[in-house]
Amino acid sequence: MPLIDRLLFSDAVPGLMKKSLNFMSTRQSMISSNISNIDTPGFKASDIDFQAQLRAAIGSKGSLNMRTTSEKHIGPSDSNIMDLAADPFEEDSAAKSNGNNVDIDNEMAKMAENQILYNATVQLMMKRGSTVRSAVTELPQQ
Repeated sequence: MPLIDRLLFSDAVPGLMKKSLNFMSTRQSMISSNISNIDTPGFKASDIDFQAQLRAAIGSKGSLNMRTTSEKHIGPSDSNIMDLAADPFEEDSAAKSNGNNVDIDNEMAKMAENQILYNATVQLMMKRGSTVRSAVTELPQQ
């Protein structure tokens, strides 16, 4: 099954996308905090790596981890996805003379990347809804 079909029709995808949006929102707030504290002496920039956490939750090969829910049924488990929580870490970039390690160029690049990923995920969610709606109503996709 192609990746786009797995993304559009897997039962675990809505939860995965919702969790991704939550992580990206948390990361955006964290990046904003880093930028707002650029001149704060001793402030250490922090970040989260939600992509690594999500990869670990869905499996290393890009497929969903499966578990048996009954003898006759096997389905994807999204409990490991829903249990994920943001795990912030302190960035290890070089500190300035005042002990602050915020690099504005790096933070702005992370912010742009995060915004692009957020928008792409929202678009994918909308496409998924449109595809399902078209299948149910038998009308062409818009």
